[in-house]
Amino acid sequence: MPHFKDVIAATLPKGIVLPPAFAQAIDWLEAAGYVFEDKYVALTPPDKSRSIILQFEPVSQGHVAAWLGTDDPAFTNRLAPIIRTGGDGSYAALWRADDGTLSIVHMGSGSGSIMMQTLVENPVDMLRLMAIGYSELCWPENFSITPAEEHAELVAAIGIENAPVYRAPNEFRRFVEKTFAVSVPQRAIDITGNVMEMDDPFQRWLQTVQEG
Repeated sequence: MPHFKDVIAATLPKGIVLPPAFAQAIDWLEAAGYVFEDKYVALTPPDKSRSIILQFEPVSQGHVAAWLGTDDPAFTNRLAPIIRTGGDGSYAALWRADDGTLSIVHMGSGSGSIMMQTLVENPVDMLRLMAIGYSELCWPENFSITPAEEHAELVAAIGIENAPVYRAPNEFRRFVEKTFAVSVPQRAIDITGNVMEMDDPFQRWLQTVQEG
């Protein structure tokens, strides 16, 4: 049976390769037993009560084409959504820029999250962002509060009785910090900055796709 990183790598479009840092993370998560039905790999044990939705998944090129509004490979081959960021169907994706460099961008579902721009410039920063412990990463308005504060606000807003206890991905955080010799902050904004206020190359590229 192939390793899950190979399952994901096999779905990447031509011209995009799985970053070594992502491969290491997926290997670690797989070894920890966090693969669910060979469909995705989670940051915590994949049970029904888990509070963190973030997960690595194979790429669906059909989803890419539908999201971009075109099946032209000149566009679809530059985008590879491999990290689910929200229950609304949002993803973080590898994006190949005009000069061939890869960054990690956010593909908001449109029906929920409308964040459609660069999240981070490199894979290690994406792993740091994931390791902070947000239940979802599709809501930039929550990037200035901690995951625990986000969870408490959500529980209070929807009035859930006996809501699942928030479970931070502490083991994954330790793996990221030790493996890549980095620190993981308490809030996403310390990595991303105010993403919704930035002049963004991914947004400019999306404009060319629409004009296309």
